[in-house]
Formats: sequence, C-alpha cells, structure tokens
Amino acid sequence: MKQIVFVLLSVLVLSLQNCYAQEIPEGAIKIDENTLIKDESGQKVEMSKLMGLMNSGQWSMEPVHDSEGKLLYMQLRKATEEEKKMMAQMSIPQQSSDLIGKSVPNFKMMDINGNTISTENTKSKVVVLNFWFTACKPCISEIPELNDIYKKYKADTNVVFASITFDKQDKVKSFLKKHPIKYPVISDATDICELFMITGYPTNIVIDKNGNYHDLTTGGYPQIGQHISNSIESALDGKKNTSNSLSKNEIKIDPTSTFKLENGEVIQFEKAIALLNSNKYDILQSKENGKYYYLIKEKK
Repeated sequence: MKQIVFVLLSVLVLSLQNCYAQEIPEGAIKIDENTLIKDESGQKVEMSKLMGLMNSGQWSMEPVHDSEGKLLYMQLRKATEEEKKMMAQMSIPQQSSDLIGKSVPNFKMMDINGNTISTENTKSKVVVLNFWFTACKPCISEIPELNDIYKKYKADTNVVFASITFDKQDKVKSFLKKHPIKYPVISDATDICELFMITGYPTNIVIDKNGNYHDLTTGGYPQIGQHISNSIESALDGKKNTSNSLSKNEIKIDPTSTFKLENGEVIQFEKAIALLNSNKYDILQSKENGKYYYLIKEKK
C-alpha cells in the first residue's frame, strides 16, 4: 500500500484536537504559504479551501518533485477507502485541553530589540504568548485586539507578553511597518514553535504564575482580546482553569465556516473578521436546511 503522506498545515487554523501531537509522524511534509497545491484538474487550491478538504478526511495529497528531488507542488487527490480508514483511526495522544494545568516547557528567546524572555526571568508571572506568521490572515485580523490587551497590562510587571513567529527578522520588520504589533516580537523562532508543538495559527497561550498552561486557544474568532483578558485576570488571581472552552458569549470560527449577511449574501472569512473587528456588527450562530452558519448582523 502507498504510504500516506502526513502534512503539517502550518498555514492553517487547525481544529484544536489536531494541534498537539506529541511527535511529528515520519514522512511529514510541512506546508507553508509558499507551497503550491493543485487539485485534480491542475488548478491551484487556496489554503482556506484546502483546510476544509483535508479536515473532511476524504482527501489526501502527494508530493510532486523535479528530477533533483525538489518539491514542485502537492497534488490533491481523493483518498482511497483504506486511507480514509487509516485517517479515521489515527488518534492524537494529547489534546489541547489535556495541557491545561500542566507545566509548559522551559523556554528562552530574544525579541527583535535584544531583550530576553525566559522561564527563568518570568517566574511567578503570568506569561501571554501569541504564535503567528506574516501570511496568516486570521493572525493579522486579531492584531488590533491583542494590541489593546497589551496596552491594558503593559504597566503590570506581573504580566509578560511575547509575539512569536518563525518568519525571518527582515520579513517581520517589513511586516510591522504595515501592521504594528505592540507585544515584544520574537522572529526566527521555529525552535520555540516546535518546543510548544504549534501547528495551528494563530495560537494564544496564557501561562499561570506556577509555569503551567492556564489557557490555550487556536483559531480566529471575534472577542479574542476579551477572552485573553479574562484568562489573564483569572491567572493573576490564582484561579484554576480546567478547560480552554469559550465562554457563552464567545464564538469560535475559522476559514471553513460559512458567513452570511442579513440580506443572505455569503461572505468570505476575511471580510467577516473585518466587519466584526469594526465593532459595528454582531455574530450569531444560525441554522438553515440542517446546516449551521454564522449571521453577521449590524448592531442596532
């Protein structure tokens, strides 16, 4: 049987249960924003569409190399029945919710201004980590809210922030001119992303004063700032957080979600996030013909 190619979709907002495997499968291929993916007709597949296809468990991909072994593109194809069965049986040994209350790995990193942030110099403090990359649209969409949270706690010496990306420093500095990030920014941090086993972006982690996972959220959704603020407050108060579930007023969305305006128009994920971040719209989960979607409704 042809070996299944496991793919690390680092560009995508993966569901939480797929984000925290304890080890990377042998033969895994890491896909980023520069990887070309083709469908069965030879057309390019956009990343937002790819995530939905791969999460369905109905599709597989094969690498196509040139004569020197260099990856040219990934070929999307229908999974065989045997592959579907194998994918359905694959289990992840540790889910994100299992991490809550457990110790985070020891870390040491330096921001682009030369300041060190480490396990050692953040002892007894609440640490807020944001994992992102420059081509991740959900990551970009949440920057304004994250900046507001940083501003709120900037003067509090008991809270430390770090914004972490695997992108190179030159690329990051160019990006920051258009999208300023107030967090201390750590670039070239592939090692830190791997240390925390990050495969879904954006990911936000709150570490409590004892060095344990207090909260972990992956994916783009409105009110992320309020969610992180609530987590910081409970961590500062020493309250236990037994899960990373959203509160009843928070809604989890991702690029595969369906969004509609009040006039019935279906809109893309990026537009939905832009409208919600304007604070002029509310989001409501609705159901039509047995299928769920999100209604983007203008505030009265």
